[in-house]
Amino acid sequence: MRLLKITTLLFLTALVLTSCFGDKKVADVSQMNDTGFVNKNFKGNRINYSEDMSACESILASDIATIYSVSESDVIINDITKTKRRQPNSPPSCMFYIKMGDNDFEWLRGSISVQREIRKDEMAYDVAKAAGNGEEWEEAWALNKSISKSSEWIKDMGMAAVWNLKKVELKIKFKGYTLNIYPIKNKLNQVEVAKNRDYKKVAIAMAKASGFIK
Repeated sequence: MRLLKITTLLFLTALVLTSCFGDKKVADVSQMNDTGFVNKNFKGNRINYSEDMSACESILASDIATIYSVSESDVIINDITKTKRRQPNSPPSCMFYIKMGDNDFEWLRGSISVQREIRKDEMAYDVAKAAGNGEEWEEAWALNKSISKSSEWIKDMGMAAVWNLKKVELKIKFKGYTLNIYPIKNKLNQVEVAKNRDYKKVAIAMAKASGFIK
């Protein structure tokens, strides 16, 4: 009964998430037990999770400037962890801005956040597991990938990594947490849109510059 409950929760969570972004396809439940996407060569975290950690301690404005080919003076990094805006128990996160355009409405925006892994003995573990944030995360990751038309596995990165083109999101699983990267962009900035930038490469470059991967 518990297995059925968790499986149903996994499916419904994934279905809602993909439906919201218009990225749904027919679920292949058989893939839930396929863990071939897990990186068997994972050597351990370069950065370990801690409650007071920063999601962007190692990345500099100069790194973002190089990735985007802009002036360093146009880059703003806002580490929420180090401000009074951070709410209790909120995940470590950072906002990135690139001043581009006539006003801040046209600025490019992105973020990096760290989602702690929930242990089996913690409250709401079933919900966390269904979202892929629990100790047993593989099934949820496999199912979410299987029903997303625009997702692809990235090999040899963390314990597992998936890029979602529709959501413009890179998720990398590490021991004890998941790194979420939303590359800096703005669909309303026509100059940026015209560049037809490869945001998957940008997200990977941000992960490297932040010290999470080599």
